[in-house]
Amino acid sequence: MSKSIKQKEALANSRNKELDAVRKLDPQFSCQGDVGTFIGLYLQSEVFAKKLQRYYRTDTNKNSKDELNITALKAALDHFKLDFSDADLPKLFKGGPGKQNEKSARQLRNGYLHSLSSNDKKEIQKKASKFNSELRKFLSIRVPVT
Repeated sequence: MSKSIKQKEALANSRNKELDAVRKLDPQFSCQGDVGTFIGLYLQSEVFAKKLQRYYRTDTNKNSKDELNITALKAALDHFKLDFSDADLPKLFKGGPGKQNEKSARQLRNGYLHSLSSNDKKEIQKKASKFNSELRKFLSIRVPVT
């Protein structure tokens, strides 16, 4: 049975409230400069991305793990007709080890937080303004209210 327009609007509004709450959960790492700002924004973006994936899986009755997955994230963005460049997703969320000076935001976050890699810290410092801008842009998308 299909949902009414009011039900769809209520669902979208509820989801957007949850997404807005993620933005308010700022871990306050920005006092640590560019690296802290980057880490805080990345953590918020990862939670945000997982929520989008969960909404998509709920809508499409797809069951899978709550892990961040670029394919599922792209499918979620397409499902909700959200405007975010497919080319930017791997720059932010690609997993795995990565090559120095070519790492995604996720790879840098992992390398720095899990190993305290000084090379990853330097790369974060070099790329912080670009990554932080893209992460803020990602955090600003919302599920459209029909």
